[in-house]
This record gives sequence, C-alpha cells and structure tokens, in this order.
Amino acid sequence: MKNHGPATQVRAGANFNPKRYDTSPENSVRGHSAPKVTVMDKVLFVQLPPPRFSFSEAPSNIPLAAGFLSIALHAVIDDTLSGEILEPAIVDVFADQGIVLEIVKRQPVIVAMTLYVWNVERSLFLASNIKKLAPDTKILVGGPEVTPDNNWVITHPAVDAGVFGEGESRIRPLVTFLLGRREEAGTAGFFIKVPAGIHMDTRPHPQWDLSLSPYPYLDKTIAPSRDGTLFLETIRGCPFRCKYCYYHKAFNNIRTHPPGSIEKVLDLAYSKDSGVNEIYLMDPTFNVGQGFRGLVRSMTIRRNARDVALHTELRADLLSREDVILLKDAGLRSAEVGLQTVNPLALKHAGRTGDPEHVARGVEWLKDAGIEVTTGIILGLPDDTPGGFTRTLEWLRQAGAYSVVHPFVLSILPGTDFRTEAEELGIRFHSRPPYYVRSTRTFAEEDFQPALLECENVFDMELDYIPPPSLVDRGPSVVTELDMAAYLSKWIVNLDSSSWLRSLPEVIRKASDPFTIWFRGTMNERMMVDLLHEFAQANPHTCLHVVLELADLPGLQFFDKALYAAAHPDHYLNRAYRPVYGEGAIISINFWITWPDPGNAELRGRVSAAYDSVAGFVWETSRIDEESLSRSSTPLLFSGSITDSGSDYRKLFEILHEIHAGRPEEVLFRDALLQEKWNASFGKASPESSLAETILVT
Repeated sequence: MKNHGPATQVRAGANFNPKRYDTSPENSVRGHSAPKVTVMDKVLFVQLPPPRFSFSEAPSNIPLAAGFLSIALHAVIDDTLSGEILEPAIVDVFADQGIVLEIVKRQPVIVAMTLYVWNVERSLFLASNIKKLAPDTKILVGGPEVTPDNNWVITHPAVDAGVFGEGESRIRPLVTFLLGRREEAGTAGFFIKVPAGIHMDTRPHPQWDLSLSPYPYLDKTIAPSRDGTLFLETIRGCPFRCKYCYYHKAFNNIRTHPPGSIEKVLDLAYSKDSGVNEIYLMDPTFNVGQGFRGLVRSMTIRRNARDVALHTELRADLLSREDVILLKDAGLRSAEVGLQTVNPLALKHAGRTGDPEHVARGVEWLKDAGIEVTTGIILGLPDDTPGGFTRTLEWLRQAGAYSVVHPFVLSILPGTDFRTEAEELGIRFHSRPPYYVRSTRTFAEEDFQPALLECENVFDMELDYIPPPSLVDRGPSVVTELDMAAYLSKWIVNLDSSSWLRSLPEVIRKASDPFTIWFRGTMNERMMVDLLHEFAQANPHTCLHVVLELADLPGLQFFDKALYAAAHPDHYLNRAYRPVYGEGAIISINFWITWPDPGNAELRGRVSAAYDSVAGFVWETSRIDEESLSRSSTPLLFSGSITDSGSDYRKLFEILHEIHAGRPEEVLFRDALLQEKWNASFGKASPESSLAETILVT
C-alpha cells in the first residue's frame, strides 16, 4: 500500500515450519512447572481485548456480557459457588503467559470465555495452557464465535462446553452440570463434552427476561473503560436480515432493557465523578429501537448538567431531520452507517434493504449537524464485481456521504446465511478468523488487493498504517530489577552483556501485549534470534515491536532468521492484513531501526532503501533549531531531555507541530516527561486514561 508501516514480508528462504508455531499444550509454557492447585468453587469470566499495536492506548474492552452472566449466576446460585470477572488490569495488560498464570493463581473450577472473532484463537491457546497447569479446570465458551456450524471451536480439545446465543438462561444449569451436581444440563442451545463424545442441543434456547438483569455497572460488577467509555446496550435483536450478520439469528426478536435500569445507568454516567466521557450505544441499529427518541431526550436533559459524548451505529436511510436534531442535542459526536454497496443485485442477495440515495441524504444531515460519519462499504459481496466496487467508490466520492470511509473485506462469519449458502453461491473463504472471502464467482482472488489500493487512492487514506512504538527510555517508568515491576511493556537488552539471560523467564511471565524488545550494542545475531524465539514460543499471540539500536546496520539475513524463529503466521493481525499485503506478510512483529538523522532526504533514502520490506527507520536528532528540524522526517526521535530543552520545549513543540502536523504520533522522545507533554499538545489520551509503561533495562 502506501508503505508508511514497517510491514515485514517473509523473505525468500524463510520457509515456515508449522510445528514451530503449534499452540497445543505440549508446545507451550515451556519450562514452567505446574503449581499445586486447590480447587475452589469459582467461575472466572474472561474476555480478551482486540489486538493492538500501541501498549499505552488501553483498549475499550468492557466485559458487558460477562457482567450480565455474573449477575444471572449470582441470582440463582448457592453459597458454595462464586462468579468473578478477570479484571482489565490483567486481561488488557499481560501477554499470553501472564494471563494464564494469573488465571491459574485464582484457582477457578470453571473458566468462562467470551469468544469474538478477534480473540477466539488466543482464548483457546490460553485455555490449552490452563489445562496444562490445572487439568481439572473446566473451560466454558460463549459469544458470537460459538455457533453449531463452527466445528473447529466446538471440537477444540481444551473446550468442555459452550453456549449458543445469549447465556443468562443457561449459565446456572451448565455450571452445575460441569461441576457434577446434575446428571443433565436441562436446557437447550448448548454443547457439552461427555465420555461418548459431544452432546449438542441446537433447539432454540429460552430467552432471558431482561428485567431480571440489573445493569452490571450499578453494583460495580464491571466499570467503564480506563479511557472513560461506557458500553450501553438498550435492546437485543434486530429487525433486519442481512446475510453477512449473525445478530438476527442470535436474537430473533427485539427486546428492550427495562427503561428504569437504563435510566439508572445514565444517572451514573452523567454524575459528576463518574469518569465517563463517552457512551457507546451498542445497539446494532440504534434508531430502530422502540422508544429511542425518548431515550435520546433523556440524555439531552442530563447533558445540561454534564456533557458526555455519544457514539452509535445508525441506519442513515431511516433518519429524519428531527431525529438528527435530537441526536445532536443529546451529544452525538460520531456515528457509523452502512452503505455496503450501490450494486442493487449485490444488495438484494445480501438481504440488505435501503436506497443509497436515502443513505446519502441521512449522512448529509448528520454532517451538517457537525456529527462525524464513518461510512462502511463491503468488498467481495456475492454478485458484486471489481467494476461494481469501483462504481460504489465513485458514487460515494461524488455524493460525499462520509466523513471517513471504512472498507471491509466480506467475512463469512459462523452462523450466518452466507456461511450456510457459501457453496451454492460460489464463495471461497478462509476457515479461520476473520474468515475473509477469498473469491466469489464474480470477484477473483487477485482482484482484492487492487480494489483496496483503489479505495486508498480515491479517498487519500491508508489501510496499512502501523504506528511506531514508544521509544521512551528515561524517566520514572524505567526499572533495573524485575521485582520492582508488576508487568513490563518494554525490555531494553544490552547485547554486550549476557546478564539478560537470567531475566528472560521472568520477562516472559511479566510481558505485556503489545510488547517491545529493544536491542542495544554490538550485533549478536544468534543471541537476538534465540531470545525472540523463546519469547514468541511462550507468547505467540503477542504483538511484538523489535527496536534495533546497534553500532552498525544489521544484515538482511537477520530478519529472515528472526521471522523464522519468532513469527506466528496465523496471528489474527497477520490474517486481518492479508488482503492489504498479500500472503506471507507478517504484521504481528514489526522491526524498527533507530539511526542518526542525516538531515537530508536523499541520504535517508540511501540508508533505508534496502530495508523497505523488512523494517522502518526512526531518525534520531538532538537538534532543536528550526533550520535543522525543517529538514527532519518522521518517524523522528528527539534524544534531548526536558532539562536540556528547558523552557524552549514549548518553542520546540511549535516548530514540530508546524513541520509534522500530519503525523504528530510519529514524533517521539526518549524523555518520558517530554513525551507526555507532546502527547497532550495534540490531544492524545491523558496519562490517567493510558496504560503506564514499565521499562526494564538489562
């Protein structure tokens, strides 16, 4: 694509051996002995976050489903069983082995995992590791990935039972059955492993009475995210029957949460000390819910005392001008709308109703009201063609029906009509998340990448952008002893010493996700490759940044060997980026070379040319004068400290903002305080809402 990210291609000769990336229990948690476990009657709910490239940007990973399940469990259980949710300070911070060890330490009898497309494989890897350390622990799964036709999840050796659809009505019977307290689960819509094989009941499950579920924020079962976002579901169900979506099958009618419960959540969110600054309304289509206008008016009234931003998904073609005024008055800042395509045949076969011209009208009203609109389009719908996708892009550009365009490659999700009809429709798709379509009868596999490139060019956007990691190495977050840190986000390794060897096992256990390994000193290829191999074997689902601050530029063979030793080709991020980069690209490991800035674009090009396909360069400078900085390029690393800059740091920021206004996130500082002040200068998340780095220097 536009080559702003350091996407690493598997170079010639780097042939992957699948056995090296086996995630079965016998190939994981190497060197860790199983702790003695005393079984307690505890159900531990676990929801892993989406993968991300930047550690400091905490994910909005609110376990809302687990909150409702925990309340449903506590409403009916006896005193010998408890339900807990693994807290964000663990699931949003640690890499694979850190989470496994924290789960085992809590000694649950059942681990209940919520599986989404972005976390299902990592969750099952953790389940395998939990079983290795605590074999008697039962694994119960639920969420959108658990459907009767998703056989690879159901048959996974670490899984003991699963729930199809909403789980509140089944949590008690399944838990009691898994604990051996009942001979039968006594409900519908589940599967369970029994000595004779897998018992599966696909009958429609009983719907849960939502009036029995007080919102889990109210008793602090869950909390808003660190960045102040609160997820709010007001309805379950959807009136539409889009064939690429499972939601209407999971909830085959529309049910509304009790208004009184919603009002109590709003009272909490708008209270002075709540810390909530955004409410994400999670309804699949907010403006079709019964009584949505009354809810919007209720938020408008509360907004008089305290402003809270709103974000939601809308059907733009169903909006009226009055609706848009109501939404604006309530504080709606941004909305997602689905155009999908302007090809009428593709829309018909996708079961998608609506007129694109009405979508454009609704989007125009939203934009006129100052509301940012992200318009989604889908690439690879049956009966669409490359020419049809081009016409959608051109129509969208001319209509201006967007603030931001978000192209999606069609996913053939488990449980959807498209999954059932795939063979009949001539759809070829990947069998693992994100289940991207490979080709259809009218869209060849080789046409996807050019279509995405065309979308980039039409809308001047980047689909392949990967930001550089934090390069802070000075300040209070730096430690020199492992016992000083609860977790590690970055490890600076001095290659001229072997003392790091003693630290590796504990680093593996305390590492965050994502994680940065920063090599300094004299190149030692074997040592570096061995370290990366050991780390990646234990934490294969961790997004890894490798920073090279070496006396000399590394040889290209190092990247081949490092990828062979450490890359996990089936990491979710690698699959998610394949339509952009093609087969063989590795996104989950990114290499960055810090190098003195020559102050000349031609010289920079000469230095970096050979590394374009394997690493990104970060150009370092200590100059603060305007003339030197005017010749600088991002990613840029400023090596001075706030003490060196003194009061001049504000002038430095003015110059940098003027020169690098388009990419402020690529201006980096070694000094922690300067980096913090720089982030604040362009509105990046405050330290209070970010995850704090802990940096080990060995």
